[in-house]
Order: sequence, then structure tokens, then C-alpha cells
Amino acid sequence: MSARKRRLLALSLSLLAGAAGVAVACGPDFPWQLLDRRDVTLAETPANPFAWEAAHLVAPPTDTMKAVENRWATDDTRAKIRTDAEAAGLAAETPALVAAMRAAKDGDQAYAQGEKLPAAVRLYTAGAVDYRAGRLDQAAARFQAVLDLPVAEGASRAVWAAYMLGRVAMRRDQADAAAAFFAKARALAQAGAPDPLGLGVASLGEEARVRLAQAGLALVTTPGTDDDTVAASLPATLRLEATKPLDVPALAQAVTLYAQQAAHDSYQGVESLNLIALHLLENADPLKAAVTDPTVQRLLAAHVLAFETDTPSWRPYQGQDPTPPTVPHLTALTDALAQAHVGQPDGQAPAAADQLAALAYRKGDYEAAARLAAMKPGPLASWVEAKLALRKGDLAQAASLYAKAAAAFPATGDGPQGSVISAAERTRLIGEGGTVALARGEYVAALDTLMPVADTYWGDVVHVAERVLTVDELKAYVDAKVPTSVVTGWTLKVDNKQWPNTLLDGMGVGYRYDEEADHLRYQGAPLALRSLLARRLMRAGRGKEALAYYHNPDVAKDARAYVDALDTAGSAWWSASRARAWFQATTLARTRGMEIMGTEGPPDSGALQGAYEWGVSQTALPPAGAAFVTDGERQRFAAAAPQPDQRFHYRSIATDAAERAADLLPHTSQAYAATLCWAVTYANSMAINSWTEEEAAIASDPVWRSRILAAVAQDKQAKGRAWALYQRYIKTGPHQAWAAHFGHACPAPDFDAAAKAWWQTPARHARTWIRQNHRKALAAGGAALAVLVAGVALVMVRRRRAG
Repeated sequence: MSARKRRLLALSLSLLAGAAGVAVACGPDFPWQLLDRRDVTLAETPANPFAWEAAHLVAPPTDTMKAVENRWATDDTRAKIRTDAEAAGLAAETPALVAAMRAAKDGDQAYAQGEKLPAAVRLYTAGAVDYRAGRLDQAAARFQAVLDLPVAEGASRAVWAAYMLGRVAMRRDQADAAAAFFAKARALAQAGAPDPLGLGVASLGEEARVRLAQAGLALVTTPGTDDDTVAASLPATLRLEATKPLDVPALAQAVTLYAQQAAHDSYQGVESLNLIALHLLENADPLKAAVTDPTVQRLLAAHVLAFETDTPSWRPYQGQDPTPPTVPHLTALTDALAQAHVGQPDGQAPAAADQLAALAYRKGDYEAAARLAAMKPGPLASWVEAKLALRKGDLAQAASLYAKAAAAFPATGDGPQGSVISAAERTRLIGEGGTVALARGEYVAALDTLMPVADTYWGDVVHVAERVLTVDELKAYVDAKVPTSVVTGWTLKVDNKQWPNTLLDGMGVGYRYDEEADHLRYQGAPLALRSLLARRLMRAGRGKEALAYYHNPDVAKDARAYVDALDTAGSAWWSASRARAWFQATTLARTRGMEIMGTEGPPDSGALQGAYEWGVSQTALPPAGAAFVTDGERQRFAAAAPQPDQRFHYRSIATDAAERAADLLPHTSQAYAATLCWAVTYANSMAINSWTEEEAAIASDPVWRSRILAAVAQDKQAKGRAWALYQRYIKTGPHQAWAAHFGHACPAPDFDAAAKAWWQTPARHARTWIRQNHRKALAAGGAALAVLVAGVALVMVRRRRAG
């Protein structure tokens, strides 16, 4: 691989990332959601990641060649890769002998030092030294000698030698010879010759450079600065410069070869295609000349779709410049296509009609988009047609087209090479179909559509399941589509204390950071949906029904204890027993409330373990009149809100339960004071203390301002309730030594002592009164005795008369 080739820069993250989707919640690693800004979601132009498109420009490889590349490699790491490859399968002393040969001044000296090495290794290494020294004739002779060895003897360096003969021919400006040697290197690798450096794949890029030069294009490096103290410090960059008028057939050959390299998972092939596309899109004459070639046409369309701002879906955020961004490459490409009459009724039929339909949609030429989409039916074309139907307000037609597009794609993987939609974009396509179903008021269908892509769009699943469907609708869906067997068949266990598992439960259900995709991905969605239903049932007062749906046995055990405590609190004979049960309920509600009854989305954000106030699902619906939101959804959203509709709402429920326990206890008991202490603690825990009114006053975005004000109001309410509970203790409770830390350090209530206090306290009060009023007590006792005697006498008289 040439030094120039090795200098190719790594692709930017945008080359490798999937389609962004819209409305990523602002925060650390929040997941993608489609329902945040539905008008943007459904207006956005379909577009694959450029790296995926680059790897799918040609038919899939049928060989086993692998690219061996490290985009972050240094000279040292590259040298180690080569050294390791040279030593593979040889004697232990080989690396030292090869290193000594490579240090020689020329190939003759190197060859003399390698007499203990196998012939192929000795010849190749000596040739490499000659090549480095500029002795091309000697180098070529030694490389050819490797190929002339018997097959078994020369196999270890055959691919290497053919590849280097191509490099020699390039330096001699022998283009056809270079191409032939690179093709030979691939043929040897495909036939099974060892290729630990991936030179078979690299030869595609080298041959492409030959054709690129024939096309009249040369790679030029723009020097960079790496002084990080300089504000304008930039990395070195590569670009193409024209050396003569463009030779389109040669360019098409180069693009095809780079595409074949990219199809072998070569990032250098992808980056090379990126450079070609940039050069053409920024230079009108070569663009006009090349745009009629089918492969180049697909490359250019893919580049524009992947990288330029999507104007149909662009909406300014609060305070953002409302001027739409410019799209120079889109303009340049569509102008060139128009001048060449590509896709016109009187012109050339486009090879990339579906991609050009997407481009026309992006530009706002909806008539052309419809015409081009009809030229190449398929998932991308149907997707574009669905967007056009949405623009006309025809939700039924859009839903049909979304279903048609999804059905045209293979069920798993990326599908065949040459498929027009990546797996990531198919996920987006299905998610948009769910969004349309929701907009049509087909709420159960929306959930059913979104569930297969829940690992990406869990927040949207949560919105529909938790705030749109009724409890009974959700229960019917879960019973029909997510049976108990999904829980019994789940065997994953994880250590959820270690990154990246920290948002998982012990059974491995929840968000996990996907390092390759660089975002959160939800795993175990079917189990989580059952538990979401369980928590909704618990919030609806249907706790006994809820018990069958918790996926985690530990949570189910605590939920059963909570339900039993509530039952006892409502049915026990003695007040102290009911108070004890209420306190058991308050403890479970506070310590396990998130798992037992918390919301998956706002206000509790159980999906993020309560770490953030929002980020999964919806805190509120768009303003009245917003597109794709029905009145029915608004009504259901309001009806399904937890009570109270505040962050960590179960803490308020815990506070209520603690206060109800106190209501049942003697005011003189330690338990009365302790339960009020715990009630204050739980009331204080409702305060978020994350925002101030001053911050709300300076917030420019009205949504943020409303969120800040809601948090401030919750803080005030929590602190007010805690103060009221403390005042109740001061006015009605007994003095306790620990009360100096009331609401901060609370003891366990002594319910046994409180139970005795119900009869001990009146008896104690009676004895005290008798000591203080003995004459009155004697008189009262005498009177009571007289009444008793008279009563007995009366009963005896009546019995005698009756007898």
C-alpha cells in the first residue's frame, strides 16, 4: 500500500453513523426519538449513511478477501503489523533476520544476509530494500523471481510480490502493466495464497488510483498544522485536482474499483469515493460530464443525500437564525442532471431514479419526485411517495406506502448488496410508519408497528404504551402479543454495576450503550413492556392483576408485599395493625417505588433510572393545532398521567401512606412521632432543587421555561408539605430526644408500644385523676356501687315475678 494511500484520512463520524433521525433529547447519550417533532420526522428526506452507500454501489464480493486497515494507525503500529505478518509461520529467529535485511543499504547486501531464510522471503525482502532505495529494475526482478518459484515454495510472498510489481509499474507510469499486476495479486489472494496484510483488497485501491490518473485527476495533500496552541490549527487534508480534461470512462473505472474496495469493508475505499464526489460536486464542468454515468450518478446522489442539510425537514429552533441553510451540492447536482436531461421525459433514463426522486423531494420539486419514484419501484421509491402523500394530507395513502416500503425489504440484516435501504434506515422507515398510525388515531396499531424497532425507538414505544393506550388496551395487547413465555425464555443475567450495563436491571433489560453505533440501544423490550403494564396496573389500583406482569422476580416479590400491605391497611381490626401496614407500604413505595409503580417515561423516567427529568418519551404534547397529533391522543395523554403528575410521584404516595399511618396512632406514642418524621423525609425527597426562578426568567425557549417553572413549583410544594407535617408534629406530637434532626434521621416506629398505648393511656389518666381527687373518686365509686346493687336487685325481682 503506497505511502500516499496510507495518508488517506479517516472518515468523519458522519460517514459511518446511521441516519440521525430527529429530536434527540438534549443530554448525555439520550436515545433517538421520532415523536418529539413529528412534522420534522415525517418531512425528512430518506437517506442512507454515505459509508453504507459506498459499500453498496457494486455487487457483493464473492471472495474471502479482507481489508486490513487501522484508521488510527501510527508509523509504529503499521510497522508492527508488517513485522508480525512477516514472521507468521516462520522460525523464531526470522524477525531478527528480516530486520537485519531491511537495514541493508541495497538489495544485494540484504540478499546476502538472508541465506538462512526461505527463498520467497529472502527474495521478497531484498526486493523491498531495492524498492525503498529506488532500484526499481532490481526490485522488479526479485519480485518476479518470487512469482517464478514453484507454487508451494513461493506462496507465502506471492500476493506481496505481485502487489509490489504493480507499485513498480505505477512508478514507471506503466498503467496497464500496473493494473495487470494488481489484478494478479487479487487472483492469488482469491486462490488462497496467504494475504495477512490485506493486499488483495488494497490492490483495488491502487488500481483505482491508476485509473484516476488516467481520468485526469491527482490527489493533492493540503499541509496541516498540529500545534494545539494555534486557534486555526487544522489536520492535513486530501483533495483532488484536475491535470487534464476529465476522461469519464476512466473515472467510472476508478469509481467501480473504489466501490469494490469499499464493499470489502475498506474505509479507505469509502474515503476515496468521498473525495471523488466532493471534487465533482464542486466543479461544474467535470460534474456535467460525469453525471450521466450510472455508477457515478448513484455515488453523487448518495453523497448529497447523506451530507447536505435536509431542507424539507429543517425548522429553526428557538433563537436560531430562521434563514434556511444553503445546499450548494444539491443545487449543483440537480442543475447538472437537468442540463443532461437525465430523468426528463425527453432525456436519459436515470440509473438512480429512486435516489434522484429523493433529491427532487429534498429540493422541493415534488412533481419530479413523483415521476422519478415511479421509474424505479422499491422501498426507497415507496418511502418518497409516502412523504408526498403526507404533504397532501392523505394519511391513509401514506400508511399504505409505508407498509409497502417496509415489506419490500428483507427481514434481517442489510439485505442483498445493492439494496437501496440500509438496515438502520429500514428501522427509521418502520418507525415513521408507527408515527403515521398514531397520527391516524390507530393507537394499538401504532404500538404494534413500533415494537419491532423498540431497541432504537423505545421512547416512542413508551409514549404510546404508557400515555396513549388505555390500561385495558395495553393489557389486551400484551396478553395477545407478549405472552409470559417471553419471560420464561429469557436467560440473560448481567452485572449492572459496570459500564456500559449501568442502565440495565439484573436481568439485562434496559438501555445499554452501543459503542459501535455510539448511542443507547434498548434490549429486552418485550419484557420491559410487560413490566410497564404492571406498573400502570399498580397505579390504577389494580395491584393484584399487576403481579403477573413484572418480569423481574425480585420486583414482583416487593410488589406483592406492597399489595398485601395495602390490603392489611384496609382490613386489619386494630388501628395499630393498620398503621403498621401503612408504614410497610410507605417504605416499599419510597425504596422500590420506581420499580413497582414508577413511570417508564416522564415524570419518573424509569427508563433512565430517574437520572434525568426527561429524555425518554414525551413530557408534553405539541401545542394545539400541531400536525399529526389527534384530539384523541391529547385526551388520552392527559387521562393517563400519574397522580400526582410530578417527578418521583411515588415519593408523594409514600408521604401520603406515612401520614395515614400517623393518623391511626396515639399522639403520645413514639410511633406517631416517627411516622411523621418519615413523612417529612419523604416530602423533602420530592424537592428536585435543580432549577431556580431566576433561571426560568432568563430561559429563551418557552418549553425549557415551562419545565423549569414546573420543577420550581414542585420544589415549593414539597417544602411546603414537609413544613406542614413538621408543624403537625410540633403541635400534636410528643417530645422525642431524636427530634432535633426531625425529617433527617428518623427511627423505626415502635408499633407494639403504640398498640399498648391505646388502653394504657386511658388507664394511666384514670389513676392520676383518682390520686388527685380521692374524695370525688370515693363518692363516684360509692354511687357507681349503689347503681350496680340497685340494678342487680331489680333483675332478681323481675325473675321472681316471672317465675
